[in-house]
Amino acid sequence: MRIGVVGLGYVGSTTVGCMAELGHQIVGMDVDRSRTEALMAGAVPVTEPGLNDMVTTHAAQGRITAFTDLASGVRESDCVFVCVGTPSGRGGSLDASTLRSVVLEIMRARLDQGRVVPVLVRSTALPVFHREIMEQARDVLGDRQPLAYAVHPEFLREGTAVADFFAPPKIVFGTSDDAAWGPCPDLYPGIDAQVLHCGPLEAAMLKYADNCFHALKVTFANEIGLAGTEMGVDSREVMRMFCEDTKLNISSKYLRPGFAYGGSCLGKDLGALTAYCRREYVDVPMLAHVVKSNERQVEQLVERILSHSPKSVGLFGLAFKANTDDLRDSALLKLAEKLRGKGVKVLAYDPALDPEHLCALNLCYLRETAPHYEEMLTTDPEAMVRESDAVVLGRHFASLNLHSLPWREGQRLYDLEGTGTNPETPEVIGLYW
Repeated sequence: MRIGVVGLGYVGSTTVGCMAELGHQIVGMDVDRSRTEALMAGAVPVTEPGLNDMVTTHAAQGRITAFTDLASGVRESDCVFVCVGTPSGRGGSLDASTLRSVVLEIMRARLDQGRVVPVLVRSTALPVFHREIMEQARDVLGDRQPLAYAVHPEFLREGTAVADFFAPPKIVFGTSDDAAWGPCPDLYPGIDAQVLHCGPLEAAMLKYADNCFHALKVTFANEIGLAGTEMGVDSREVMRMFCEDTKLNISSKYLRPGFAYGGSCLGKDLGALTAYCRREYVDVPMLAHVVKSNERQVEQLVERILSHSPKSVGLFGLAFKANTDDLRDSALLKLAEKLRGKGVKVLAYDPALDPEHLCALNLCYLRETAPHYEEMLTTDPEAMVRESDAVVLGRHFASLNLHSLPWREGQRLYDLEGTGTNPETPEVIGLYW
């Protein structure tokens, strides 16, 4: 294809060289004439192993052209990659002004030329900016053209960008419509990578999820290193073994949005490590704030429920996780107590929590934490739903048919797991979806 690339900085230059290597004709675009002239001469303004040689080769073969005039470049392109900068402003805020102006200029050029040229944005921007840009682009296009807008994030690391391009961890297309998807399947011939197709806003957020998680991983390893070193531990060896566990540690486990964690292990062990660090003046701010963040999950749900002023709330599930009667540090039990503290009647159904058969440890914990537990626990899910203004689905119980329960109009069902098996009658509210 003829692929336009707007912005000949780091990402744009890498895209130019690697796309040309894949056999595409490249149309580079930049307001900086020195960059377009250098590209035509086979040079790029960045240092990246292997990149300059590729650009030199393909420029000499006539596979690369360049324009300072955006409309001229769009006219020569089948689709356009937008790789302009989105720098940080004051306080870390994002400046998406250049991205916005470039996209809208492309849309106006499309109308003038009477051609639908899909726009694939590689520039990193928050979903809210993409939403605004798409709305403004629709205003420009009216009903004369489809939007044909895609968020196509890059996953290139400086120093290994060329290698990352040809062996990416994934290829993501977040498309607005079929017109945006049109060229996507043919962009990367011969590259073996998982292709993920989603909406534009999800694709934009994925880039931030990736980078924030990378920052978190670096910080986590370093804080474990700080704590371990204080105790005479070889933390490199610890983290080497930590990474050998691909079932729980380096895996998709615990990485699905849901409710707060609980139980007797996570909070206790995290508390012990951070308490030691405080005592020894070892600063581990990320680990120290995990508990606060977890507590905020409970408070946030309480606020959402109370915003609709229910007089009664039913809970499916009370133990800290499924298939157990362990109540220690249960987030659902904390939710129940916070709601009761606000004057809300709370009923809870959990088949594992039969008061007559609770072990002594769990019964003692329940008496200490929720002395009114006999008023709260019920063995009749139908009665609980019937008596509740709102219901919290903390667990999906296999023995329970949610669709057969006596739901009524006006009820709200807060789904904390998102399994997609909810009934249609109450208003179902996902926690983060």
